[in-house]
Amino acid sequence: MREESMSESQINLRETHIVGSHTHEQIVGKQACQALSLHRIGLVGMSQARPPFRFERPRPFNSQLLLCLEGWGMILVDGEWQRCPPGTAYLTPPGVAHAYRAVEERPWSVCWVAYDDSLEQASIGGESTRQVQVDPQPLAAVIAGLYREYIGQAEPAAMQQWAELIALYAQRIIGPERQERRLQQLWEHVNQDISHDWSNEALANQLGISSEQLRRLCLQQLGESPMKYLTLLRMRRAMALLSSDSYSVEQVAMRIGYHNAFAFSTAFKRAAGVSPSAYRDQMRKSKG
Repeated sequence: MREESMSESQINLRETHIVGSHTHEQIVGKQACQALSLHRIGLVGMSQARPPFRFERPRPFNSQLLLCLEGWGMILVDGEWQRCPPGTAYLTPPGVAHAYRAVEERPWSVCWVAYDDSLEQASIGGESTRQVQVDPQPLAAVIAGLYREYIGQAEPAAMQQWAELIALYAQRIIGPERQERRLQQLWEHVNQDISHDWSNEALANQLGISSEQLRRLCLQQLGESPMKYLTLLRMRRAMALLSSDSYSVEQVAMRIGYHNAFAFSTAFKRAAGVSPSAYRDQMRKSKG
């Protein structure tokens, strides 16, 4: 259903971020949940929005997914204001103007994922905003789960699992799957042998293409170079291994392909914000 139709040239957007005192929000950022950053997610949250809740971004730097759970609000699609009812996901790529607002006193209940990406490495592609109809409950449930963990025990291992599910369910909504099947198969193979001494050439050989072709393919499909994406996979595995006391930091490093514990610790701190030892200590304290 279209509302307040007008041409894009007639809509003069200006950078506007209004939450308002009548809107209640539950938010978790990458500073609180370091695992979100491994999926290039900056913030996730849920909002019970009432007027004057309104956001306008003429040229946003990042991608965002906004999903209506209950009630309805207005979203800008193809230069026209349209109603956003339950089950509607509003997908906005970087560099493309978007806007949304609450219009009724009855709460407009939404959940959202704000990516920490860029135009060159967009999590949501395309040259226009779009809306798709989906089941809103899976994504809403895992965002709520992460928030409850955050305000409760805040156990890093548990928060990591919630972050993985948020990234998965968000990607299903954004779909179709952005990765080519051959690229997906490559990383599945790599994940099964993550400790192997992978190089650009070795990865490219798996697909029978040149290193430059693989680099362009990964940048196009993943927004990352092959070696940077390999590092992300290794850091995710390291977080899982560090969640128990079964392996020393040196053993974790070896199991994910680092022959130097110092190099591993440096890479882990760059990705997670804390050292492997500090990450493990946080989990021990959260377990009591």
